[in-house]
Amino acid sequence: MHIVKTVLVLMATAVPQAGLAQVVGNRAARPSEIDIRRNGDNTYQLILKSYRSNTVSAGQDELTVKVSELCAPRRASFGKYSFDMKESVDGGEDKPTVLVLRQDIECGVVPSAKPSNGAQSVPAPRMATPEQVRRVEQQTRLYFEAKDQGHYTGAYDLMAGSLKQSISFETWTGRAEAFNAKAGAVKRRTVSKITWYYNPPQVEPGLYAAVDFTSMFAEVDLHCGFLAWREQPDGQFVLVREEENYMDRQTQQTLKPGDLEKVRQQFNCR
Repeated sequence: MHIVKTVLVLMATAVPQAGLAQVVGNRAARPSEIDIRRNGDNTYQLILKSYRSNTVSAGQDELTVKVSELCAPRRASFGKYSFDMKESVDGGEDKPTVLVLRQDIECGVVPSAKPSNGAQSVPAPRMATPEQVRRVEQQTRLYFEAKDQGHYTGAYDLMAGSLKQSISFETWTGRAEAFNAKAGAVKRRTVSKITWYYNPPQVEPGLYAAVDFTSMFAEVDLHCGFLAWREQPDGQFVLVREEENYMDRQTQQTLKPGDLEKVRQQFNCR
């Protein structure tokens, strides 16, 4: 049985790396399709079906013009998202992948996050601004893209100095490579919730964002956890904790009926 729980605790600073957006160079790429669904007075979900983008960053770039038109003259804020990577059914020999990105958008509204039970509420003057939310979402996206695509230097550069002192790049990369080899290609990443904390107990004072996520890979259906980011004096966010839990498909198939839901609850997978 292979059930894994991994926790990384990081307590220093790191310098964020530039974006890792990537667009597939497909000469015969079909035009992208964008479906707009209204969720409320100021909120929408845009569903992008792209035949040329293969990362969230590239997909969001494709949505920029449409989002600006949709929210004008108000400022648009990119919120939670999920995505799927699929092979085109009519792709022929090349079998180009299709990115299906579901992106939440808020027009002129500060994104909110409900604290979990027992969490310290963030005082109103320190509530996250749209820019702080954007930076946390950007760092989360860059970290996942770097790990999923094997850009281990990029992911490692987002980590704190204290972790680099306790775990070498070679050791951390070995673990990441082993997981990617076991899990296979990423199929879906979903950011399900962002919870904000101000001066939580037993850690360095400051503003923190806990990002809950779930994922699916070619060989791993059950994978979830959270990333915790801390705001630095320069306004950037550094990763201070990572927790992930997963079960490989072979183990999952040996479970009795009802056991999978128990494991999901144990892992806090949403």
